[in-house]
Amino acid sequence: MSLILMYIQNMIGYIIVALPFYVVGRIILLKKRQKQIMVMNEILMLIFVLYLVGLASQTIIPRWDIGIVSDTGEFFFNVHLANEISQVNLIPFHTLYQYIFETNTNVDSWNSVSLLNISANLLLFSPLGFLVPLIWKRWDSFKKVILLGLIVTLFVEIIQMFIGRSTDIDDVILNTLGIIIGYGIFLLFNLTLLKLIHKKIPQNRVLSE
Repeated sequence: MSLILMYIQNMIGYIIVALPFYVVGRIILLKKRQKQIMVMNEILMLIFVLYLVGLASQTIIPRWDIGIVSDTGEFFFNVHLANEISQVNLIPFHTLYQYIFETNTNVDSWNSVSLLNISANLLLFSPLGFLVPLIWKRWDSFKKVILLGLIVTLFVEIIQMFIGRSTDIDDVILNTLGIIIGYGIFLLFNLTLLKLIHKKIPQNRVLSE
């Protein structure tokens, strides 16, 4: 649970910083275009952009630290592009097999860490499968969602090779599956919404008669 809270805190920090920049930039863009503002669309776009910022903070933004040395008072800013424990795995299901069927005595609470890594890879990308077809109707397609999942996750894993993070084909599998899960939730949401609309239509007709 502490690891999950740490990830959430890191994401929130980036999101808070990005929020005013997006709002100001979006207002300027809308004024230039002089188009009618759809409030719901703007809310969805805001959520989507802030989600992307949070996602990037945990995937493709290099680890860094900033501060002042207590002894000398010197300011420092370090970007870490190398990591001794980072690995590259191109064998499908190899890492998943380790998570599920093996143990690592060098890591405390290995089962918890394994569960966290699997669930994080699934949940972190699932909003993408929900928000993209919700905002852009042309992406409301199972094939397009799978293509989106593969493109995004492959891009993330390739970037991670150069910023000191591990690159794993199993992450591509889990991330893409997470996007598919998000799309499934989107379809259920649409189905539920349609049922509610159909229930209201007969009532409205009776009232009008």
